[in-house]
Amino acid sequence: MSFDEFDDEFDEELEEPTGKTPSSDIKSKTPVIKGPGGGKKLSLFFTSTIGPGEKKQKLIVDDANNIGAIKETVGNIFGLDPTDFHLSSGGVTMDEANPLSEYNVEDGDEVLLIPASTAG
Repeated sequence: MSFDEFDDEFDEELEEPTGKTPSSDIKSKTPVIKGPGGGKKLSLFFTSTIGPGEKKQKLIVDDANNIGAIKETVGNIFGLDPTDFHLSSGGVTMDEANPLSEYNVEDGDEVLLIPASTAG
């Protein structure tokens, strides 16, 4: 078999690249936390003590965001209604109206989701 015999099999036209990369179609699944923004970005571990087994999720949060907005996002991640739990760090239950920056949380800290009925 000679090279000429193969040449006929590959006469198809190839499309020119459009310049669009496949990654441009990828959408982030990370929830967007709504709030004023502009604060310090903290990487926090949210641990749910609600239901069977302990579930943990790492989330990057802007400390200028109100606790209420953070609860909404965390509730979506864990499949919980924000009214069913409170956020707590260092033994302090966080108030929904306050920004995260009012609490002494640092990068890498753990924030607990505790049932609303047991929060004090």
